Amino acid sequence: MIVGLLALARPVNALIAGVAVVLGLHLGGGEAGWPVFLFGALSAMLITAFANIDNDISDKSIDCINRPDRPLPSGRVTLRTAFIFSLVVLIIGLLAARVCGKTALVVAGSIAVWLVVYNRWAKRRLLIGNVMVAIAGGMPLVYAGIITAPAPERWKFLWLAFALAAAFHLARELLKDIQDVEGDRIAGAKTVPITLGIRTAARLSGAYLLLIALLSLTPALLQWLNALYLYGIIALIIIPSAVACLRLWRKPTPHEAGRWAAMTKVMMIIGIILLWLGA
Repeated sequence: MIVGLLALARPVNALIAGVAVVLGLHLGGGEAGWPVFLFGALSAMLITAFANIDNDISDKSIDCINRPDRPLPSGRVTLRTAFIFSLVVLIIGLLAARVCGKTALVVAGSIAVWLVVYNRWAKRRLLIGNVMVAIAGGMPLVYAGIITAPAPERWKFLWLAFALAAAFHLARELLKDIQDVEGDRIAGAKTVPITLGIRTAARLSGAYLLLIALLSLTPALLQWLNALYLYGIIALIIIPSAVACLRLWRKPTPHEAGRWAAMTKVMMIIGIILLWLGA
């Protein structure tokens, strides 16, 4: 049961959100004591975990086809238990946000509502859901700025990090849609691979991933970030993205898209580290 509940929360995704808040606090350079670092990151992790659990609840019928090993379709966790767990996680996440201030609480609550709308309605709409979840993926960096009030000139770093995070989240979501095309088609979803076809969607997703990888050079070329960021982006982001683009062009299949969706998550983690080192 405990393992199943943890799987619902997707702790790796939640941890990325928490680390993104810490990165935002670092990039923003605002004054913040350890409670803000701790509870800001904790609130982001828990709101993300809540959204992940709610996503699995709303997607149970689709996951019976796409991912029958998930906790709900496999029967390891009941819907009632998952719902109660999601509420507990949400409440603790909002309480953690309140420690960081009333504004943080409002922002955290708004993000939670945003993600419920995504889970329950937008994710089956062409591109709308992809864009919504991408924006939510970048929000921990802006959230960090909101709770620490950095100097105005530091906001450019936070908006830059937000843009990069959202762009890579969008790439990952497009690739995941290709991986999940069978169940999404049965559920009546209007995703990019269903609308354009798997082959076209895979090739476009690969090209988009390479494009944003190249665009991630911009802050180094503008000398906002140091040479370590520049060389790291080339070696660890651009080259793998070029390989992904080539592989998806030659083999545009759901399996290949799933592989690169997972790799994109790794590149996002690497990007967080490079932004930290490059600032």
